[in-house]
Amino acid sequence: MIVVDLIRNASGELYAKISYEPQKNYLLMKWVGPCTEEEVKTASMRMYEWQKREGSKRNCKFHVHDTKELEGAWAGLVDWINNYFFPLNYEFGLRYNISILSPDMFSKFSSVELKKRSNNKVTTILCETISQAESWIFKNYGL
Repeated sequence: MIVVDLIRNASGELYAKISYEPQKNYLLMKWVGPCTEEEVKTASMRMYEWQKREGSKRNCKFHVHDTKELEGAWAGLVDWINNYFFPLNYEFGLRYNISILSPDMFSKFSSVELKKRSNNKVTTILCETISQAESWIFKNYGL
């Protein structure tokens, strides 16, 4: 796993970490603690920058979002993700968004809502663990 970016809030606290898994060819966003909708957008756009710069060259089709340590709802961003973020990334090869579900009820609800409203470009898959996400990738794409 190669660390791509560490994202901190205005107070300097780490709230997101982006890593690339070259053997399985996916980008991982590890969310930590609470973060605002603007912080989610900022971190998400850093994923987009990587996808545009590196992901398209590497034929990276998968973004995995580990929300196990994310606190709070982000359901207000579902439309932004589906109508803005996913189409941007789709242009550079993203086809699947895999959400590792949080035990936090509000965050979990947000992931479920994102899956329900999946657009026809980027499909959202829900998993319980990263190893389950990797198994899904391998089963469907043999990576």
